[in-house]
Amino acid sequence: MYAGTGDIVKQIKKLEPDELKRIYRAHIQDDFPRNERRPFSAMEKMTKAGKYVSYGLYGEDGLQAYACYILLEDENYALLDYFAVIPVLRGHGIGSEFLRKLNEFVPVEKGTFVEAESPDSAKDAKEALNRQKRIDFYLSNGAVMTNSKCRLFHVDYNILYLSKDGGAPAPDHMCLAVEGMYREMYRPLYGRLCKPYLAVPVREGENRR
Repeated sequence: MYAGTGDIVKQIKKLEPDELKRIYRAHIQDDFPRNERRPFSAMEKMTKAGKYVSYGLYGEDGLQAYACYILLEDENYALLDYFAVIPVLRGHGIGSEFLRKLNEFVPVEKGTFVEAESPDSAKDAKEALNRQKRIDFYLSNGAVMTNSKCRLFHVDYNILYLSKDGGAPAPDHMCLAVEGMYREMYRPLYGRLCKPYLAVPVREGENRR
């Protein structure tokens, strides 16, 4: 437990499969479009195999936010699979507070990768703005933009990185780590579904958007 915004006591709780199932039915199905939702059966299977972990942020009135992570085999990195604040509570800093605290909980050594749809490939200005807002949220909460990108299911993603140990891998190592992550997640269909690639190199001290 900890004192959150306004000194309200909050708790971050690791979710058991039955708790995750309730959140999936009550929230994930509404918060994410069908093409971004993996079947709950897959999440449950990975959870029981130790390859997936989920957390809920609870306040006085119950669930406020949730996050789900894919844990990679080398135990160095995770991928943020889902992250959302309950709709009526958005815009009050809960997401930022939760994301920063989660870094203490995720059971990996180095850090977490975050996929964010690229504003450059948005279909219109409104979609580009929404995508940029999501990227800005992560950047404002400690993430850095890597020089790796990925085309996944015909959608272009920027790859951000949230460090847990205070450091950041060198760009060439980061690219290899991203490629290894997708190979692990999508084998044996990796070549058909996923195409990681190196973007314009990020200069030292710069966060590309």
